[in-house]
Amino acid sequence: MKEDRKDTAAEILKAARQLFYEKSYEAASTREISARVGISKAALYHHFRNKEEILFRICLEAADELVGNMRRAIARNMASGKPLKEQLTDIVIEYLRTYLKNENFNKILFHDMEYLPVDKKRIILDREKENVHQLRAFLISLMDQGLIRRINPTVMTFSLISSLHWLYFWYNPEGPLSLEDVAQEIADLFLHGMLAP
Repeated sequence: MKEDRKDTAAEILKAARQLFYEKSYEAASTREISARVGISKAALYHHFRNKEEILFRICLEAADELVGNMRRAIARNMASGKPLKEQLTDIVIEYLRTYLKNENFNKILFHDMEYLPVDKKRIILDREKENVHQLRAFLISLMDQGLIRRINPTVMTFSLISSLHWLYFWYNPEGPLSLEDVAQEIADLFLHGMLAP
């Protein structure tokens, strides 16, 4: 019974993600979400208090996944002994795979998170900060080891994260570049710059 409740909650979140993507959070209704899942509105409210809680859970689950996957990618590379470009490429790929996995979440995050109250929005933003901090710490560790030159770590971190976030707007998975190709190019650009050797 507990597993059924969990599955239904997951189905509600999945349907809501798609509906928010199609119509926006503001335009979508709990009636439409429950209809897509094939349950009554009363059954939906058994799992979530309101539409706001659904939006919060969608944002929180995605943010937690991003932080967790980034943490694991950094941990497996810090002591790997692999060439630096391979390490950074692996971390970038992990981030991009997680970030681009659900394009509907990215639209929700960019456009609909504003509908959350300040306290809930703060929780999501804190998760995003955690992600920034762990990447920044990794880059600082590379500086401390003399593996990369000293650059303002905040500028470097946000430059890297910004370049990854912009892929949502331009990357076409059906195009000529694979995600691995893009990750390698980004890693190479950040490690070696644009000047010819």
